[in-house]
Amino acid sequence: MKQKTSFALSVLVAALLMFSCSDPKRDAIGKTEVVIETSRGDITLRLYDDTPLHRDNFIRMIKEGVYENIVWNRIVPEGTIQSGEPSQKAGGAAPTVEVEKYRHTIPAEIIYPKYYHKAGALAMARQPDSVNVKRESSGTHFYIVSGKKFNRGSLAELWQSRRDTEPGFKLPSLNEQQKHAYTTAGGCPHLDGDYTIFGEVVDGMKVVEYINKIPVDAAEHPLKEVIIKTIRIK
Repeated sequence: MKQKTSFALSVLVAALLMFSCSDPKRDAIGKTEVVIETSRGDITLRLYDDTPLHRDNFIRMIKEGVYENIVWNRIVPEGTIQSGEPSQKAGGAAPTVEVEKYRHTIPAEIIYPKYYHKAGALAMARQPDSVNVKRESSGTHFYIVSGKKFNRGSLAELWQSRRDTEPGFKLPSLNEQQKHAYTTAGGCPHLDGDYTIFGEVVDGMKVVEYINKIPVDAAEHPLKEVIIKTIRIK
C-alpha cells in the first residue's frame, strides 16, 4: 500500500511541477512555436490555437519543405514583410517542390477584434475581395507586421477614412487595447478585419524591423536579398 501511495504522490508532484512551469500567456493563445531562420537572424513565432486551419496548414508547409531557402519577396515600408512563394528561391535557384501543388487556399478564420495588426502579427496573404469574396487565404504566402506608430488623432482619421471609402465597412471603433498597441508598438490598422491573423512574434522583432527597412523598387520587391534558410518547429 505504501508503494502505491508513494507512486501516486510522485505523479501528483510531477503534474503540479509541470503546471507551475507553464507559461500562462502561451497557454492562452497557443502552444506551438516555430522559428524562421533568416540570413539576418531568427524570428520566433507562436501560432494561435483558435485558428486551427491556418496553424495546421502552416505546420504542413514547414514539414513539406515549402519554405526552404526562399526569399522575402515583398516589403511594404512601415508595413509588412512577406514571403512564402515556393518558386522564389535564393539566388534564383530552381524550385525544390512541385509549385502548382501549393496553389491551394484556406477558409478565412478572421477573429476580430481579438486579433489585429499590431507589430509582430503573423497573417496569411490573399487575393483581393474582387476575386475572393470569402477572403480565403493563400496556402503559402504569409506576412509579418512591422508597421508604424500612430497617435490617437491619426488613428481616428484612418478609421474614419476606412468608413468613408471601403464599401460595406462595418468594423467597430478601435478599443483601448488596440489604441494602446498602435500608439506604443505600432502596426497596420488599415488591414484589420480583412486578413486571417494566426500567430505573433515572440522573439526577433528587431530582425523583422531590419528586413522592413530594406530598400524596395516600385513594385515593393526588395533590392537586397534576405533569405529564409528554413522554418523549424520548436
